Amino acid sequence: MSENPLVIKFGGTSVGTGAAIGRAARIAAEAARERPVVVVVSAMSGVTNLLLGHAAVGATADGSAAEHLRASLAERHLRAMGEAVAPERQPEVEGRVLRLLDELVETAGRPAESVKARRAGIAVFGERLSAEIFAGAVAGAGVPGGVVGADPIATDRRFDEAEVDVAETERRCSRYVAPVLEDGAVAVVPGFVGRAPDGSPTTLGRGGSDLSATVLGRALGSSEVWIMSDVNGVLDADPRLVPDATLMPRLSYHEAHTFAGLGAKILHHKTMEPAAEARLDVLVRNTFAPETPGTRISADFADGDGVRCVALRRKVPMEIPCANGRRSETAMVVCIGSPSEADLKLGLRLLRKAKIRFLHAGFASAGLVFVVNGEQGEDALRLLHGSLVTADSPGVEEVA
Repeated sequence: MSENPLVIKFGGTSVGTGAAIGRAARIAAEAARERPVVVVVSAMSGVTNLLLGHAAVGATADGSAAEHLRASLAERHLRAMGEAVAPERQPEVEGRVLRLLDELVETAGRPAESVKARRAGIAVFGERLSAEIFAGAVAGAGVPGGVVGADPIATDRRFDEAEVDVAETERRCSRYVAPVLEDGAVAVVPGFVGRAPDGSPTTLGRGGSDLSATVLGRALGSSEVWIMSDVNGVLDADPRLVPDATLMPRLSYHEAHTFAGLGAKILHHKTMEPAAEARLDVLVRNTFAPETPGTRISADFADGDGVRCVALRRKVPMEIPCANGRRSETAMVVCIGSPSEADLKLGLRLLRKAKIRFLHAGFASAGLVFVVNGEQGEDALRLLHGSLVTADSPGVEEVA
């Protein structure tokens, strides 16, 4: 390919309805007028849970559960197709969707070698269905689109949280993704999905579409990956716990990896590994407000000075003795960035003043940590966020 492709991942809410798919397709089509584009799609919101629920139940003798699942998925996906895909393209897309649903019923009725193999074999259909509708929608937005002929990400046989085979993934991308791009089309890839050496379907774990995007970016020689979801970017704390959490315009790989590993919902915890290896820029943006600058994660950024963001880890395996002889659970607030001794001293002083009991405070590889009584974890998080998190130094213009 003459130009390195942009990889864009759209999450479950970004493809959750026909209107959302149409919006996402227009974003992809606009980008594709400037450079080659690979789109990674998640399953429609809620579909993976539905599929995994069926996988857990197992096959019934008459296949009635699988047929009920098929009918439910057909109703939702064909309705979305009707909203997102131009009428002249709908018969072809509908045929592809119905063939996938027939394959799902067949897969659900077959014996599997293990519970994990069964889960993977059924779960991957959510992304496959999204991919077919998205390809039809992007074509209606004025740019050709096609689903890749086979899953490009090669893995081991772990089925769930499978490990990526980097060299084989590069070969599969050359074989299955590059020809679609060379034809001038947007290449649509089901996220979360891999292939074992024997061809069995595997998965990269829940939220693995993020990881799929950076894995493909590395394999294709991309310089940039967009992670599109329903938030404006990465906030400096969980907004459910800290209502005044603010957008961070930039992050280092280390900060993003640490934050995701501590449970930040915006990124899969392994997403940064391929990005850091290939020095990919990862831009986290909002599908529903694409004009917002988002958060850029890049090799150009070192860890910021001071505390950049805070995360709460509950049920830390450390206990605090109580006066009544019982032991209470503990929680850990992690302050990520480049915290200083002054941050540690200020944090301790604030916790004491607020009468929040702490068992341990100090520096660790993740950052500055405060272990407190579990019942006071959220209070400690809000207190430390309000007092230790520093304003982001570069302006938005510098990182957009």
